[in-house]
Amino acid sequence: MLTALQTGLLVILAAQAPDTATVRLHISRMTCGSCPTTARLALRRLPGVYSAAVTLDDSLGVVRYDPSRVTPVKIVAHLTRLTGFGATILPDSSRNAQRDRTP
Repeated sequence: MLTALQTGLLVILAAQAPDTATVRLHISRMTCGSCPTTARLALRRLPGVYSAAVTLDDSLGVVRYDPSRVTPVKIVAHLTRLTGFGATILPDSSRNAQRDRTP
């Protein structure tokens, strides 16, 4: 059983939890093992991006972000501007598609 203090802390933490969306990107022109790190670091520099994971094998980037601060189009433009990599938004990237797959 939770105490009033614990319940209050849970409410505060829930209120502070940011709205999060996920976008999947196909990233082109990555040619070496350090390219995914370069892309990941560039993505994380963008305000509103919480995390980014990039793999070379399938040229995939997965970015968690705050949709009230940044859009997938801005994420792609930022990545291209900073790294020269090409990037396209994969069609199943919407927040609603993520929710629909959750059991």
